[in-house]
This record gives sequence, C-alpha cells and structure tokens, in this order.
Amino acid sequence: MSDPSPSPSSDSTPTTGSLSGPADRASDLIGKELGDFRLLRRLGSGGMAEVYLAEQLSLKRKVAVKILRAETVDESETTMRRRFEQEATAAANLNHANIVQIYAIGEHEGLHFIAQEYVPGTTLRDYVSKKGPLDVLTALRIMRQVALALDAAASSGIVHRDIKPENILLTRKGEAKVADFGLALLTSGEERMALTQAGVTMGTPLYMSPEQVNGGTLDNRSDIYSLGVTGYHMLSGSPPFRGETALAVAVKHLNETPPPLAERRPDLPTAVVQIVDRTMQKRPDRRYQSSKELAADLRKVAIQLKSDPEAADKIRLSKIQPAPRSQSESNGLLGLDQFYHWSLGRHAAMLALAVLIVGGLGAGLGFAMRQPDPFRSPPPQARYEKMPDAKLQFFAAAMDARNPAAWQAVIEYFPRDEFYGRQAKYRLALLSLASNDLSTAESMFDDLKTQNDDKGLKATGLAGQAVVAARRDDWSTFSTLATLAFNIQSESTPIRDELVPYLTAAAQRNRQQIESSTLESLRRLEQQVAEPPE
Repeated sequence: MSDPSPSPSSDSTPTTGSLSGPADRASDLIGKELGDFRLLRRLGSGGMAEVYLAEQLSLKRKVAVKILRAETVDESETTMRRRFEQEATAAANLNHANIVQIYAIGEHEGLHFIAQEYVPGTTLRDYVSKKGPLDVLTALRIMRQVALALDAAASSGIVHRDIKPENILLTRKGEAKVADFGLALLTSGEERMALTQAGVTMGTPLYMSPEQVNGGTLDNRSDIYSLGVTGYHMLSGSPPFRGETALAVAVKHLNETPPPLAERRPDLPTAVVQIVDRTMQKRPDRRYQSSKELAADLRKVAIQLKSDPEAADKIRLSKIQPAPRSQSESNGLLGLDQFYHWSLGRHAAMLALAVLIVGGLGAGLGFAMRQPDPFRSPPPQARYEKMPDAKLQFFAAAMDARNPAAWQAVIEYFPRDEFYGRQAKYRLALLSLASNDLSTAESMFDDLKTQNDDKGLKATGLAGQAVVAARRDDWSTFSTLATLAFNIQSESTPIRDELVPYLTAAAQRNRQQIESSTLESLRRLEQQVAEPPE
C-alpha cells in the first residue's frame, strides 16, 4: 500500500461538523495557553469539539487539543460532565499502538479540553475518498489494527460507540489509530441518543449498530458492527446504507439487509466477504463475540492471501459461540416481549416498513434465485443505458460490479475519457480473471500496458498479462512480462496491490521454470505490501 499522506485541507483530525460558535473564536484562541498547552493553530472541528495543534510546554512536543463546545459541556449538566471526565480518564489509561493516546483532560477559564497524541497523516474517510475502494490487503490490515485497539478497550470495559472512518487516523507509515475514545463515549452516553440532537452528524448513524439505534445496552459487539460497516465502506467505496435523514439511515440498520458486498466487489475472496458479513449481523449473538476473534480471522486470511490467494476461500473462520438469548434481547433486538411495549408510532413505522419489504420481497427473491454463479457463467452482456457523463456511467457500473457489461459500457460510451476508461478496464480485467475469461482479461491488460503516461498502470497491465500467461502455463512469457513490470514500477507508481497475490501464486506453482531474477523482483514487490502486524 502507498503511504497515506496528509490531506491539503486537514491535519489528520476528524472534521465531521461545522463551528456553531462565533466565527472569530478560533483565531482568538491561537497563542492561548491552557495550562501546559499552548495553542498553535486550528486543525479542524467536529460536532462536539474544536481541534487545535498545540505544544506541550513541559515536554516540548506537539499534541492535539480538543476544546469542547460550551453547549456540549454546560455547567448545569453536572452529571454529563462528570461522566465525561470519568470515561476520558479511563480511556487515558489505554496504552496501545493503535489507539490515539490521551495525555490529559482539564478545564481552563471555562474551557473544557482533552490533550491527546498528535498524529500527522490523514483520516480513513479522506483516504478512501481520495483512493476509492481499497485493495483487500490494505483493508484487512486496517480492520485488524482497529480490532486490536477495540480488544484493548474492551479488556478495560470501554466501548467506543462511534467507530467510523472519521475516527480512524492513518499515519504516514500506514498504521491505523483509533481516536475519540473519551469524546465518543460522551457523545453516546448511557441514555438513548436522540438522532435529531445538535452535534450529531450524519456520519454517526451511517455506522451505528442496531442495538445502539434501539437504545439497548452496548458492549464490544456494537463496536464490531461499526467496524464491519467501516470495512464495507473501505472495500466498496461507500457505506451500505444512505438516507435523507439520520433517522432514515438508523432505521435501515435496524431492518434492512445491506447490498451484498460480493456484488459491489466481485474480486473479493469469499472469506473476506464472510468476515464483513459476520460483523454486520443484526443480532449481536450472531457476530464475532470479541474483537480478538475478529482480529485473528483477519490475520489468518491476510496471511493466506499473501502466500496462496487461490486457496484463500478454503480458510475456515473461527466458530461463533452465541451468547444466551436473554442477552440478545436485552440489547433491544427482536424480543417478543419488547414488541408489546413499542409505542404506537413505532408500530406504525414498522408496519409501513413491512409493507415496503413484503412488496419487494417477491421480486427480490426471484432475482436472487435466478442469479447464476459468476465464476461458472458470466452474466449476459446486456446493453446498458447511457448516462450523461463518464463519471455517472462508472458509478452505475460500480453498483452492478459483477456484470462485465456494466464496465464495458463505460469503455464503449465514453472512449475519450481516459481516467474512467482506464479504471473500468482494470475492473473488467479483474472480473475476467475471477471468471477465468482469459481473452478479455488479456485484452484489457494489453490496453493498460500502453499507458506510457502512467507508469503504475503500465506496470499493472504488464503484470496482469503475466498472470494470464501463467494461467496458460506459458512460463517464459510470464518471466518476461513480470520482469518488465518490475522494472517499470516504482514506490510512487507501483503495481496495483490486488495483482500481487496472483503473481505470487503463479510463481509458487512453477518456480523451477521462472528466472531467479524474476523471483527476486517478486520478493521485493511482496515486501512493499505491508505485512499484517504481529
């Protein structure tokens, strides 16, 4: 994976909201000292706090200081402030490589603040927005690091309650760090959070667990659900649910099944799809029961993908040991006794939703039952409706990602749009490799290798053709094309990570007929794909 670099407009701090105080407040605080911390410049703002880069005077180090909004920590809200201080103190005691360390909490002249580790880099939200859907090894590595952080928190009895891409920071070395433990706990609290209250952005319900929406008791499995939704976002390029209001999105988490990840990313190994699906189960007792179990499966799959990607689907994931039924029901999910205590408005909402679901069930079930195995019989090459521009055509293809005709439409309708045309050719090439349509894959990779203005894409095209040659047992051509690809690519313009496992698997099939120089180049390429941390 390429090392994340800072966004031009942010300094690796979640910026999920806008300032609600006076416009000149930020500038007024620059240079101000809050005890041991001198504010240097404003980094951003969230729904609950303003964030500043600061210097800790005693240790001469850079830190991030979050100053809570006056409306968030009102002097009259003694209980909320006390709970925040207790929970932030607990989070400060967490010492883990994948958790943003909290250094201090305090109050100075009426300003309540948290001083924490400053992480130069970018947020996962900004990184995915820039890069698009991540390659599988990068996504697995980030998910595993976050899972390890959540396991450390759970061991101390802490539930984050606001896991989302904005709260996952990526260092310049590509390490993930979970932020806002203290602040996120303040955001949720123990009472049910009102979805329309001030300071709650659309970012929160996009990743919220069903039991959190429902006001149930939360544990580590709620964070696992939110991490699963974040993983879905990383791999597909967008969250599973969208809506015009926070309430509309939250209801979908309660009642709707997300669009299958395998349809959005047909190139993903089955084991990866199964892990994400398991984390996003509606009932907590059907998810991973601990972040430790999730991290173990993520590591297992990542290692297998690096050593032999074609055998990754044979991996046996850990078995779920369901929690007692009473615990699931205590989380506010599907309990019959709770049904009789629902308000009239909730009954009406659920009835309306049921009508919509039943109305579409027959058509959906019929479609699911007629759908062929994409690895045995590719979908028919139906003509696609032409969209107004290449961007919209590419977006439409991404929504029907397992259909080669969708990507072909981008290529045919907008032949002069080089950017989206190239991306469509790459996706069509991957899809063709997955279905063993070597002729199409070879044609697409051949087009990519002619892109002299993009060395990374040119190298990717050559590497893809090498994989096709290996599938045909043409080892001489494999060595020649792979060597050319290795010589062209560089750290700044690398071969796409998704092809590296295919190259590795090909080399392992017939090392005797591959030149030693090619094997050595492949070994160096593998080192560029970060190893899952021990």
